Amino acid sequence: MKIAEDERSFLAAEARALAEHLDDPSARHRFGDIATAVEAGEVPDGWAEAVGSLAALALETGRVRTVHGPPGVRALVAVWKRTPQGEEVAAQLDELNTALSALRGLPVESVRVAPSAPGAYTLAISAGEYEVRLTVDRSGVRLRSLNVGGGGIGE
Repeated sequence: MKIAEDERSFLAAEARALAEHLDDPSARHRFGDIATAVEAGEVPDGWAEAVGSLAALALETGRVRTVHGPPGVRALVAVWKRTPQGEEVAAQLDELNTALSALRGLPVESVRVAPSAPGAYTLAISAGEYEVRLTVDRSGVRLRSLNVGGGGIGE
């Protein structure tokens, strides 16, 4: 996995910061090795998932914004998108966008948001003969159901 020059300092700093806080010596050593590889501009493909987890942790906790500001956020988002986790999310969103394309050009009749669990929501969109229900939670946005023709809620 290639690491662009403008991403290296941010990602390496986050890897070293995480390594300093880990109790497990092997994990500490691994993130130290990741930092060294990042500084060289390329991380072995076998480490890409760990890089994705590192970038996600730094972004989700807000640490990268606090420590490095917007340039660090942009850099780590770009790195994360190239990791297995980022590529998986992109594929899921492509599928979701394909399903939502059924609504293109139709007048939206209603949009409703309802809680389904703590930190999770259902978004229902009705347009023409279609009702699409999405689940939105910490893991992302997923198609819950697609009902065509008003024959029920489709779940």
